[in-house]
Amino acid sequence: MKLRLLFLLCVLPAQAFAACLFTSNMTPFPVVHPSLMDNPSIPPPEIEATSVIRGAGGGASCDALGFLSVQIKWPRGTGYDLDEIGFEYRVVDGQAPEGLIPEGVVASPVSGRKAEHQFTWEDLPPQQQRPMRLVLEVRAVTRDSQRGAPVRVAVTQ
Repeated sequence: MKLRLLFLLCVLPAQAFAACLFTSNMTPFPVVHPSLMDNPSIPPPEIEATSVIRGAGGGASCDALGFLSVQIKWPRGTGYDLDEIGFEYRVVDGQAPEGLIPEGVVASPVSGRKAEHQFTWEDLPPQQQRPMRLVLEVRAVTRDSQRGAPVRVAVTQ
């Protein structure tokens, strides 16, 4: 039996057994009430950088994924540490690929006043891809459901 299993593992490509193991670094951020209350005294995050990598369409298991990275810096003197804040993303112009922007409020690992949000989506093969042009609105959200002022970020690729 072991010899047959070893033979199958050698004959069949490894890709057939493993799906892409890459996952986003974001997790749901718990808030008290699902309906958020606007509070303009909570400042918007500073967007330090964005980058987009489109799916390559190759034979490897993760080649079909597209990646969007948004690097955030939290302003000083807000009364909140970055690990006490989640973020809400919303498309305000253009059309995002299906599955790119998560529903609800998200958080990611924090390093001081900085965080990087990594979004993934199942991209089209390169010959079917169209240029990506969209504008995202990003807002800080506190655990007690207060939503801060928005900042907009253009995403193009």
